[in-house]
Amino acid sequence: MKKLLSLSALAVLSAATFTGCVSKIGVDNPVGDNNASWNNFITGTLVTNYPGKTLEDVFKAASLGVEKYGATRVLEHKPDPRKDAPKTQPYYEVIARTVGDIKIDIIISIAKDPKNKTEWTQVSVQYGTWGNIKESQKIVSFISQNL
Repeated sequence: MKKLLSLSALAVLSAATFTGCVSKIGVDNPVGDNNASWNNFITGTLVTNYPGKTLEDVFKAASLGVEKYGATRVLEHKPDPRKDAPKTQPYYEVIARTVGDIKIDIIISIAKDPKNKTEWTQVSVQYGTWGNIKESQKIVSFISQNL
């Protein structure tokens, strides 16, 4: 019986580790509702919303925010402007590097609520391989300051 309980506890612990845990945290985002979600086990990604803002506006704010943070932009991805380009979900991506070659990956996309038929701009920030909540919050603050 003890062996079965310890195996059950191990299974629950490993499931929590591999599936991740999403927590609500506060961010400096006066445009949104001043909170974000943080996936702390798998991706270390901070996700916040900017309702009423366009992809282009948030992309420009993210590019400026990364510079104000002190990182160097190394790649920007924009949707393909050609008319014959495949029609996929548009998104922007800003990749930057900080001192110590730490990667910052910012993905800006449109999120939709199928129930209410509403849309908003969603920003995902990942600082480093496993994420860093404190630094991700700073980057979101710089993005918000530029909107």
